[in-house]
Amino acid sequence: MDARDTLLTNFLGSESQFYVPIYQRSYSWNKDNCLKLIQDIISVAEDKARPCHFIGSVIYLAKLKQDARHASAIQEYLVIDGQQRLTTMSLILLALGDYTKVFYRNSEDYAKAATALEKLQRKYLINEDEIGDTYYKLRLNDEDFYAWTKLLQNRAKPENIKWSKIFENYQFIYKTISDSKIDPQVVFEGIKKLKLVDICLLPKDNAQLVFETVNSTGLPLTSADKIRNFILMTVDPMKQTQLYQEYWHPMEKALGVLEGITGRFNDFFKYYMTVVLQREVGEDNYDAFKNYYYKNYAVGTETLVKQIQQYSKYYMIWCDASERGTRLQQALCRVKNTNMLKVSPVILKLLSDRDNCRISDDDTEEILKLIESYWVRRAVLGLPTNTAGPVCISMLKSLYNDDPVASLRQNLLSLTYAQRMPDDAEIKSALKTANIYQLKSGTIAKLILSTIENHDRKEPISTSEYTIEHIMPQTLSEEWKKDLGEDATRIHETYVHTIGNLTLTGYNSEYQNRRFVDKLDCSDKQGNRIGYRHTPIRISSYLTTVSKWGEDEILTRTEIIATALTKIWQYPRVD
Repeated sequence: MDARDTLLTNFLGSESQFYVPIYQRSYSWNKDNCLKLIQDIISVAEDKARPCHFIGSVIYLAKLKQDARHASAIQEYLVIDGQQRLTTMSLILLALGDYTKVFYRNSEDYAKAATALEKLQRKYLINEDEIGDTYYKLRLNDEDFYAWTKLLQNRAKPENIKWSKIFENYQFIYKTISDSKIDPQVVFEGIKKLKLVDICLLPKDNAQLVFETVNSTGLPLTSADKIRNFILMTVDPMKQTQLYQEYWHPMEKALGVLEGITGRFNDFFKYYMTVVLQREVGEDNYDAFKNYYYKNYAVGTETLVKQIQQYSKYYMIWCDASERGTRLQQALCRVKNTNMLKVSPVILKLLSDRDNCRISDDDTEEILKLIESYWVRRAVLGLPTNTAGPVCISMLKSLYNDDPVASLRQNLLSLTYAQRMPDDAEIKSALKTANIYQLKSGTIAKLILSTIENHDRKEPISTSEYTIEHIMPQTLSEEWKKDLGEDATRIHETYVHTIGNLTLTGYNSEYQNRRFVDKLDCSDKQGNRIGYRHTPIRISSYLTTVSKWGEDEILTRTEIIATALTKIWQYPRVD
């Protein structure tokens, strides 16, 4: 390895091309990153006492081509680290040239400025005597390179560029420099003070090890970035291109990486690693993956990449699950509605087994029902979620047994008290006084009421626009106090937020704090009858059978809802 410090202008002014391999992430610097670099350039330019400014390192691998020994050949270098800075500096140089031309347009130095623009491009952005891809000093990957060539041609963004940030950042950089009204020569003086650590690797060097250990400025690589680079650097360049285009790029596109959304991809990788390792992994799972790769090296890189992509498809099925989809999608959606995302590895493993015919559709749905029931029952009691990680791992391990349904049932029944799945008696007892309304900001109450409302309904209704209605209002009027009697305060404090006093409605603002008898037959301002007697909501049907609302009625309705709840979210049966 040969490392030396050098001026950026000397680095980019050489007769060479810096080639970003296909496995490297897309150009992803945001406006704040660009602005910081511009400010650093101007700052060092205006500080006459500062001889230079360090902008980080560029690590690259010398590509030994057959004609590389000829003096006329353009030397190509594979950029291992530093493409974000090189790309942004190229955008700054291009914008500076364009700004120079505008700055001097009404000056007698206009012709001189135009010449300076051309010189800037020739020296730092292109290899003017070359044709084809080697014409460009910086060879980016995929859409970024297409955008860069179009930007150099006429600055007009083609409509078919969707993901690349090349045009967006160029326009921001140009506007930032232009708005400052600074002399372009001052900016260029700052650029000439920029230094970087020039790290050139030879084929015998361990490029991946250097890539991991060199401390670079700019946007930090995510675990998914490092894993992608690690995998693809294990194969030759032609194989890299095939694996990236056939498997990795479609996966990144589907998971939103090309749109700058990296969180979903990183979450997926964490869940994937949990599945294959059958243990919890941290956010930075790069080292865990490397160990896994070396242990499974015999299966081949392509087989492993295909597996990762296939699991990413299962993850998208899980993420996109909808109550309007197939039976499987509806079952997934119900589990997702519990908001227990730590169960994701279990879902990925389950979908994989189903896809590979290791488990039937009926058993898949049965397992999803058991998982859903476990989390809903714990949520109803407001039990803590700090045991979720170990429980999800035990669920995952159940799926590796010959009879995963029976194994999961037995697993749930054998959990410790802190991890337990509450039985029917505990559920019914807790619901009498449990403050369901305030659990997780009302999401648990909405989930219970909506699910019971649509259970066994051939034409389910959408409850998304409905709100939770307190039959006995949260604030008692004097009339309500009279209706409740001497124990009004106790009854209100005990039952106001319990499930028996809650229902769904689209007329919350119209009901307000009206008396119960008034809510039964009230009308809106247009004269439409909106009272409980006229609602299509089935879970409000009991309200039409009573003439008053108090402790006895609330407890009776609680029992009705509790019975429905334990029927829908069943406790595991013992075979």
